Order: sequence, then C-alpha cells, then structure tokens
Amino acid sequence: MHVHASVTNAIDEVLQAELGIPGAWYEALVEIAFAGGLMRMQEFAVETTLTKSGATRFVDRLERAGLVERRSCPTDRRVHHLALTDVGKKLQKSADPHVLRVFEEEFARFISEDEASVILTALSRVRMEHAGM
Repeated sequence: MHVHASVTNAIDEVLQAELGIPGAWYEALVEIAFAGGLMRMQEFAVETTLTKSGATRFVDRLERAGLVERRSCPTDRRVHHLALTDVGKKLQKSADPHVLRVFEEEFARFISEDEASVILTALSRVRMEHAGM
C-alpha cells in the first residue's frame, strides 16, 4: 500500500503541476478509454471504487470540464453510459507520457524484466479471480 500511495501521489503531483489535472481524473479517463471509450456508469463506479453517488459527483466534475459526456442507452432507459469527448481523449493521450515517466522513475527502474513479468502474471491472476473470470 505504501508503494502504491507513493507512485500515485507522485503521478498526481506531476499531472497537477504539468497539466493542471488531478491524477484521479487521468485514472477515470484511462478506465473509459480501456473500455473502448464508452462505459456503463455502474461499471465506472465499480472500477473506480466509488459509491454510486460518489461516481455521479465525480462524473459531474469531468463533464463540466468537457472530458466526458453521459449518454442514454438506446435499449434500456435505466442505463447511462460515459463517453470520452474529443477533449477527454486528447487530454488522456497527452497525459500518458507524463504518467509513464513518473511510473518509470518511481517504480519500474527498481525491478528487472523478469520481476516485472512475475508481478504482471500474479496481479493478472488476482484481477481475473476478483472479476469472476
């Protein structure tokens, strides 16, 4: 938990200083991008570990910033999707090199390729187990 906090705090500091956005915004944009640019609001809440109301307030801020937009599902009126706007896509892509640089400086440079492979395998297995795959 200490390593995670150290790396995420460093990423947050760099994104705030260099792009003027919180790290949590970047994380949200990446989650939606990895989902193909469109994600159910309920899935977003789960992936970002926010409550339903917390996710709603968070998305309100992203929407006001012009980074995402809510879309109604054409087949189920109860379902809402989040979509990255062009501004959101551009910001996420422009932030990627900053995040990768910090990740390298704060974490990756301390482990070998073999160690990275073992970590990836283990974390992938844990994630699949928790996702019920």
